[in-house]
Order: sequence, then structure tokens, then C-alpha cells
Amino acid sequence: MCGLAMRARAGWQRWESELGAGRLLGAEGFIAAGAPGNTDALEATTAAMADAGAAFSWLDGSEINARIPFVAAPWDAGVFDPLGGSLRIRGALDALARRAVVRRCEVVAVADDGATTLADGTVVRADGVLICAGVRTSALFGPLGERFAPHTRFTYEGAEATGAACLSAPEGYGLPLGGTGRWAFGQEVPDPAVVRALFPSLVPVSRIDCVTVRAPWLDSGGDGWTVARRGHVVGFVGSNLMKFGPLLGELLAEAMLSDTLPSDLVLN
Repeated sequence: MCGLAMRARAGWQRWESELGAGRLLGAEGFIAAGAPGNTDALEATTAAMADAGAAFSWLDGSEINARIPFVAAPWDAGVFDPLGGSLRIRGALDALARRAVVRRCEVVAVADDGATTLADGTVVRADGVLICAGVRTSALFGPLGERFAPHTRFTYEGAEATGAACLSAPEGYGLPLGGTGRWAFGQEVPDPAVVRALFPSLVPVSRIDCVTVRAPWLDSGGDGWTVARRGHVVGFVGSNLMKFGPLLGELLAEAMLSDTLPSDLVLN
């Protein structure tokens, strides 16, 4: 996964150039913070990064505070990834949409031969169909071993939020929203008291309620995906995928143009 993430990072840089969309991958860096007194997960992370040839450095609590100035850090250790950063998703999606023909419709069924039935009764036929529809993927493709759980992300404002590092911690994950001066923090179960304790100077301004994936094929951090083929149809579902976007685009396109799944797409 670390090696694939590094390849995907090069893809984001390529998209910045090819799409003319400006900066898409921030240079803030990424901090993985560990529970106090327990560095086992961090040591496993650094071992994987070392195997992939990725740069990293260890941080103590004061160094975490220096990179996220508004956090009252309860963590005594963390790992800093200098190549990580916050993605500019809206800019990327807008730029990609300008390069493609987008047709919006509701799909109700997909047959093994690629015949796709729409809600209005129209049948669209294709040599290959990719089903990558989030919570609807299993309904259209078949079970892929996933389930979905609630997830909430709050957006905060604060004078020190711009340029702060991205964060993954036992309490949740956080990231700056580009250069907006806003910071987002997500949790499976929203706990305002925890967030106030961690970020006492930030003020909440909005909230997004969505879902997250739970599956045995995800790694300990909740990253990963699974893919399967039935006839002319490929089903794909995963979690925390946007950082892999450019690479996944290439791999899924390759899957559509051949009779086999690319080895890099099959993680398990």
C-alpha cells in the first residue's frame, strides 16, 4: 500500500500538469499519532514505509504541536510523512469532468454480458462495465464482503489552520482544506467534547454525515479495496481511496480493456 501510494502521488503531480488545475496535492505533510504509551502501530507503519523507500521521521509531542499549532496534543509520539498532504478534491473533479462526457442516470441492473438497465427502461450495452458505486456496488454487482457504518466530519475555522499538517490519530483524522483557513476533522462517532479538548481554539462551521467502509480486506488504518469480475462486469469498492485516485484510474481502465485484473489491483 505504501508503494502504491507513492506511485499515486506521482500521478497527482502529473494531473496538476496535464489538467492545468493548479495545485492538487498540498505540501503540508502528514502526521500519524499513536496512543500514549503504545507505539506498536507506528512502528509497523514505519517498517512498511522503509520497505517502500518512503521518507519519514519520528516526532515527539512538542514537534507534533509545532506542525499543528492549534492542537492540544495528548500524544507523546508520531510519525511524519513529508510527502503527504491535503488533496484539492473539488478542483481535481472539476478538471477531470471537463475531459469526459458525463451522463447522469439511475442504473437498476447490470447483466453479466454488460447489458445495463436504467430506471426508465433503457438498456445500454457495452463490452465492459465498471461498477464503482459506493453503497450501491453490492446491490448492482453482488456481495463484496463490505458493510457501511456512519461517519461524521466537522469543518472548523481558526487563524492557525492554514498550512497545518494532516493528521491521523486514535481520536479521528484531520486535514486543512486547501488555503481556506479551515480544518476538517472526522470521527466514526462524533464527540464534540473530544474535539474541543484537542482543538480548543477552533470554531465549528459545518458538518457532513456520510458512511465509512468496514471489511476484513482493509488494513489496520482502514485503507484498501477489493475487486472482482463476473463476465464483462468488474465490481470495485474500498475505503480511503482518493489518495490513490490517479493510480486507480489507470488500473481500473486496464481492467476494462483486458480479460484479467491487473496484479496491482488485486491486494488479497
